[in-house]
Amino acid sequence: METKTPLSPSALSPTELEQLRPAIAARYPDAKGVLGSQLGAFVRRHLTNPDLKGRFGGLKGFVGHYFPAEIIWSGRKGLDDLYDISFAAETANRSTGAWQTVSLEPVASLWSAVTNPSIYVQFAWSAKEQSLLQSSAGVPPVEGLAVVEKLTKTDYQNIATAFVESLESMDASSRARALESSASSMEFTKLVREKGLLTKWEEFRVDHALRLFTDRLASAGAEALAVSRWADILRSSQQQARSRRSQQAAASPVQRPPRSAHREGTRDEIPDARAVAMKAMEFLSDSEISGLSLPLGSVMRALGALLNRS
Repeated sequence: METKTPLSPSALSPTELEQLRPAIAARYPDAKGVLGSQLGAFVRRHLTNPDLKGRFGGLKGFVGHYFPAEIIWSGRKGLDDLYDISFAAETANRSTGAWQTVSLEPVASLWSAVTNPSIYVQFAWSAKEQSLLQSSAGVPPVEGLAVVEKLTKTDYQNIATAFVESLESMDASSRARALESSASSMEFTKLVREKGLLTKWEEFRVDHALRLFTDRLASAGAEALAVSRWADILRSSQQQARSRRSQQAAASPVQRPPRSAHREGTRDEIPDARAVAMKAMEFLSDSEISGLSLPLGSVMRALGALLNRS
């Protein structure tokens, strides 16, 4: 019996690569002098484990392995690397219908692709094949495909509004503040956290995001059995994504800079920026991560937690 060789922790899963390649092609079809910091941030948004340095030795090692012909290191600008990116051939072939079937298996990156508005992928349903397909944003649907819109920022604002309206115990002043802040994921999450409603909000948000996408799947022609199956797959994908983030936050080593001789015994050192960022992830909700925001309050809590660990 043939057995599958498990992927090493540093290897991209087939699903990650399927989603990342068209996303980069859509964002950078033909670009010169792209800052490594910008490219790295874009790539990390599409990975289940965004630790490029730990997995590949950094962005340069990553692109050299997966995109040696499309992404070329071209020099430096200050402390940052520059890259020339060309997916022009793939962009030219979009009219042929670069749609790929989504695997019928739960993977953390699938939940992000469906629910994160800033990930450049789109979905469609094939009634003939009874399957869900995906492509990079901007690829026109070919004959026989019905577009299934992924979650948008407007959707999340509507979900936030519905959540506020479902809270009978919230006073009028807080309700007005919440409705006013619903357009900003960062501000809304900050408010519900202050009210002790963060867990309830996360459950409400996930349930409604899942229901909204599967309703659109049904409207695109998916039969009830297929809709139910994809609901289960997406639910499992969300649980995997949440579990993996928790594991990464717990396992991330916090690197403290060495104490200088004249500061020995003090506790006011500033932790390394990467350590702060990793620690801050523990304080971010799913909705903040989906919006790729890093609230000042979370940064300050992360700083306090790092400084108080010794």
